Amino acid sequence: MVARRARVTVPVVLDYLLSHLGFFAVLPVLPVLLERFEPAGGAVFVGVALFAFNFAVRGASLFVSSLLHRADVRVAMAFGLLMAAAGFAVLPVAPGAVGIVAALLLAGTGISTNGLMARVYVALSLETVARNTVFSTVQIAVNVSAALGPVVANLMLDNALDTLLLLAVAGMYVLAAAAVLVLVPRGVRPDDGDVRPPLRWGLLRDVVADPHVRRVSLITAAGGFLYAQFFSAVALQVAQVTDDPAWRAGIFTANAVLVVALQVPVTAHCARRLGAGTPPTVFLLVGVGIFAAAFALMGVTGAVVAGVLGAVAVFSLAETFFTPMVNTAFSVIPGDRPVVELFNLRQVAATAGESVGAFTGGALFLTAAAHGARPLYWGALAVFGVLAVLFHLFTPAQEG
Repeated sequence: MVARRARVTVPVVLDYLLSHLGFFAVLPVLPVLLERFEPAGGAVFVGVALFAFNFAVRGASLFVSSLLHRADVRVAMAFGLLMAAAGFAVLPVAPGAVGIVAALLLAGTGISTNGLMARVYVALSLETVARNTVFSTVQIAVNVSAALGPVVANLMLDNALDTLLLLAVAGMYVLAAAAVLVLVPRGVRPDDGDVRPPLRWGLLRDVVADPHVRRVSLITAAGGFLYAQFFSAVALQVAQVTDDPAWRAGIFTANAVLVVALQVPVTAHCARRLGAGTPPTVFLLVGVGIFAAAFALMGVTGAVVAGVLGAVAVFSLAETFFTPMVNTAFSVIPGDRPVVELFNLRQVAATAGESVGAFTGGALFLTAAAHGARPLYWGALAVFGVLAVLFHLFTPAQEG
């Protein structure tokens, strides 16, 4: 089992390490880049562009789920990575607001395709506890990239090297595609062994009607809404609190370093509890509750760099519980669902939460900031998180 897990872990982790080095070089500065590329667009344009990008990243694969169900995993992962590279490469020369949004949609669609098929590859190859271990290892790799990416991004942004930054990001996606083509075996397809093709629009019906799907989806959407604030509202708050590129980069790097440091003990704790029969949704709710605490702290202390750092530290702990467990929670939903369908269900919930969260963190945060109401914005997020946890604590679980 150890050797088999390594054969799955190495290509997936390398994929995420390389691609997310590019992803996290652009994501913390994307709201600022949008303001630079389209200065006349205002808060609404920033919110809409962030919404479009997050929607594509989380949900674009839904629209091609039947094709992906029959596709070679290796080819689909590499194709998605190359799409992302193309989107980021053309972003600096995209014509106007429409062109910028189109480039972000292309990049997000590629990221969505690669991410879905990477998760499918893990789910097809390993059992539940081993899956969570791989997903947690991916979380560590992502945060290693997230520690390095913002440093490069903020230094280049401070020197007005916007185009060079985005070309470098595209290059990292090309390298990730090359790694996938070399390391992922040929001939692995999601439809192997499945009794039916994945549902498409029927997924929306299942989110409402199936109690297992509904519970996991609602918690994921709530947590996704809060998580999306980090690279929208938090990024904008950081830019408003300090104009020092070293501090701006340091705040995001601190998040990544903390996640890497905390993920190992949190994963070990979760693995023990999962093995003892604890439902994955318990850990999702823990994550949502800690997100709420982070935003409450941001509302109180976020006017200074030290206060932002404290809130980011709490946010980092929330990530270690929430992010890997989303994949695990959807992969164990009972029934005869094809694996692509399970992760499409995940995409529906993540798309709803994170897309709306990104729009809110762009448009509404900038509006609140313009009226001196940033603490009120963070307080509202904290209240939302607490209410989401309380709702599910007092709703009887119906897990298999």
